[in-house]
Amino acid sequence: MTRTTKLLLSLVLASGLATAGMAQETASQDETITQSVKAMIAEKPALKAHQITVETHQGVVYLHGKVDTQVEQKDLESLAMQTTGVKKVVNNTTVKKSEGS
Repeated sequence: MTRTTKLLLSLVLASGLATAGMAQETASQDETITQSVKAMIAEKPALKAHQITVETHQGVVYLHGKVDTQVEQKDLESLAMQTTGVKKVVNNTTVKKSEGS
């Protein structure tokens, strides 16, 4: 193996390790964001945290579940956006239909 080939292989390996490290760091940051958003929701009993699922991927928070009103839906989104590290919130929650509908 030539010296140039060894150098190139070393660079590729180092690059791969750096990328893996960044991916692990991003996953850790995402988990921290998810836990922070869940904690903030849990502090607001009206939002019924047990009905809401929170996921984070590369700083984007995804909210799923059912809420009673559009106000609660907006409150969830607002809480998530206040969390450090959040780049965007995708609010996939739905408003429950009232019994009269």
